[in-house]
Amino acid sequence: MTDNAQQPRPGSLRSILGGLVSLLLTRAELFGLEAQEQKEALLFDVLTGVAALIAFLVGLQALLLFIMVLSPEPWRALVLGLLAVVFLLGGTFALYRMRRRLHSQPAPFSVTLNEVRKDWEILNEKGSS
Repeated sequence: MTDNAQQPRPGSLRSILGGLVSLLLTRAELFGLEAQEQKEALLFDVLTGVAALIAFLVGLQALLLFIMVLSPEPWRALVLGLLAVVFLLGGTFALYRMRRRLHSQPAPFSVTLNEVRKDWEILNEKGSS
């Protein structure tokens, strides 16, 4: 008998509210999972980018010193000027690619938003029927 008192009747206000709360909790969990994935991806990208930048700069300094040592005296200015142009073009290209990649990524939490929109449409269909 206590079993029936615990279970709300299907279609009752209590049953509907229970379903809505359950749905909201599920969506909140999905949002939390996506937020964690976004945080981990961002942290990994930042750390990888910083490590790559440090390695690249150290290698670039070593390369420039090596070229300075090997270049004949009258050609040093020309060689270093050409290398500066090459590196500036490479940096510009890398920034362009990074900007394009950032603009082509899906919006954060798009999966959660799509699921909430689907839920809203289903609830509106049931409410209008």
